[in-house]
Amino acid sequence: MSESIPVTERFYLFGNCNMVPDRYDDWQAAYDKLGEYVFANEPNTLSYYFGIPLEHADAPSRTDCMLAFEAYRSREDLYDVHLKSDAMLGGFLPNAGPAMSTGLDLTHYGAVGGFLDRSGKKTECGVMHDVQIQCRDKAARDELLGALTLLSSLVDDAQGPKGEDGEVLTFLGLKSLDNDTQARIYARYTSRETWEKFIRGTLMNKFWESVKPSVASMSARAYVPNGKGWLWK
Repeated sequence: MSESIPVTERFYLFGNCNMVPDRYDDWQAAYDKLGEYVFANEPNTLSYYFGIPLEHADAPSRTDCMLAFEAYRSREDLYDVHLKSDAMLGGFLPNAGPAMSTGLDLTHYGAVGGFLDRSGKKTECGVMHDVQIQCRDKAARDELLGALTLLSSLVDDAQGPKGEDGEVLTFLGLKSLDNDTQARIYARYTSRETWEKFIRGTLMNKFWESVKPSVASMSARAYVPNGKGWLWK
């Protein structure tokens, strides 16, 4: 099972799925067929999970974007297997392409710490939160990653006994593999209320205070799961 592979040994992909307004349903119909193929035929596609921006939670069909969170055993499993499959090249891309306002918009990451599904129960989240961090330079990112590794461990400890769900279902500290200045935090929470409580809490406030000199810019967005894909098989 993919949850047995340490989070630091996975290859992570984030995709911005940019869509022509009101064409989300067309995109999703094409994805549904691809998702069935991937689940059955790509054992090293470990996570395939999607989020709709919080502002479109009540009307997903109206969204013009979606966040894709994916994990693979290696880069080769993404580029030599997943993206070259007949289901991708002959099915999904030709059918979903007209519903997309851009081509594939992909970024790549490795984890420095954290957890994907702490309890192993595949508990669905209420909200996921994606935080993108631009550091001032490589040395600044190195400093931030040290703090992010510690934060990931502290968040894990704060969730209570191992094997149980806490309020934070996923917390990954990530470093960009595309450059040496970017980092990311990807987290899943049981509800909007627990997410808002957590980002106001002592752990996050102390983290941001400690890394403030290293950060050039930061952006964040909340999403709700779209009910498709899987966090792990």
